[in-house]
Amino acid sequence: MTESRAELPVCARGCFDGRSCFAALAARGESDWHDTVMNTIQGSPALRQVDSGELRDSLLEIFPTQALELAGLISVGSLLYGPHPSLRVPNAERDACLREVLGAVGDSARFFTNHGHAEDGAEADFLASSFHANVLAGPTIDICLIGVSDENVLVLWRFEDD
Repeated sequence: MTESRAELPVCARGCFDGRSCFAALAARGESDWHDTVMNTIQGSPALRQVDSGELRDSLLEIFPTQALELAGLISVGSLLYGPHPSLRVPNAERDACLREVLGAVGDSARFFTNHGHAEDGAEADFLASSFHANVLAGPTIDICLIGVSDENVLVLWRFEDD
């Protein structure tokens, strides 16, 4: 695996509120990307209860085209009160930044989430006002988007107290 450092694009700093989001891009340090995810989130108090076994069992793969919608929800949505209405309207600056963040994972990236609508496949609506999730972060409601390539692992996670 690569030894290089990976960093999120600069625009991500204004996109993900650290009080309710975790966002990181990590060089793929382990052959099993789940291990890279666990190593990446270990410093986050909100994600300390994530269990590696549950992580493996609770993620569903989504289409790369759906990752932008889900990244928007993680960025400005609310897991308790639904997606912010602005997510249904194109926002050139936000959307360009989120595309840059997703692109930073690398070529041929695959995306995974614990969002329940991933079960709907191509018909999934990640901006629906109600949904279920395979909660991974303990006493909080959480939604993650994990991007995986041969080079990097992207971890976007939103968490809110229930």
